[in-house]
Amino acid sequence: MKRTLFVTLLLACSVALFASCGQTKDWHLSEQCSKSLNERYPNARILDVDYDDGMVEVEIRHDKKEKEVLFTNSCEWISTSWDVAQRNVPAVVMQALQQKYPNVRIDDIDFIEMPQGSYYRFEIERTGAQDEYVYITPQGVITEVNVYHK
Repeated sequence: MKRTLFVTLLLACSVALFASCGQTKDWHLSEQCSKSLNERYPNARILDVDYDDGMVEVEIRHDKKEKEVLFTNSCEWISTSWDVAQRNVPAVVMQALQQKYPNVRIDDIDFIEMPQGSYYRFEIERTGAQDEYVYITPQGVITEVNVYHK
């Protein structure tokens, strides 16, 4: 009797666990945004949707990466970004960064796709109360540097 109860309870927990793994949540994503997302990132799994400052932020899992996709309120694609490990950054990009900032400490690296092009965004630590974002194209061209206060 105890064994049957245990097996039944184990089976019920397993079913509940597997049911929570699928894409079952209703994210209230418009049909137009869903279509755009599916065209750009087929087979992506939606992890979260957030509506903030007139934008639609969609977190997805695609190609074994967690990505953040940003749309306008009218579902025009603005950008997609994801974290990148330094070992996966092309040598030409790292050389451009090291040439401008020798011996710099890198806090974070993101790859960002936009309609006008793609680039790597390096968050680098500077001494004092300021850090910088350095934007470098996949070809190794530094396009922008933004200073911000910690």
